[in-house]
Amino acid sequence: EYAYYKALTGDKNHINDTMAKLRRRRDIAFKRLNEIDGTSTQLPGGAFYMFPKIENMGPWKSDKEFSLDLLEEEKVLTVFGSGFGKEYGSDHFRIVILPQEEVLEQAFDGIGSLFEKRA
Repeated sequence: EYAYYKALTGDKNHINDTMAKLRRRRDIAFKRLNEIDGTSTQLPGGAFYMFPKIENMGPWKSDKEFSLDLLEEEKVLTVFGSGFGKEYGSDHFRIVILPQEEVLEQAFDGIGSLFEKRA
């Protein structure tokens, strides 16, 4: 049989569990990012990523420099926001909220640590 047929007609009980996991991860990301002094974010409407604003650019000349410092110093990979367009992306970075909760918590610890060191 074809995979699409199974996907459309098969058991869908896993969907509720997956949605609950993603909601928890979204809520963790939202809470943690808004607790970090220097960032703020909004709840995504249905996406599995967030686009936090860097409220305090501090020593960084750009969001790209921030993302590179975050990767080098804290081993947290993000995408700099201006890569998505300078008008709306500058002073932002993009994160994906799909990793396990423990991995997300470590990433937010690293983001907070970088702001604390550079503030």
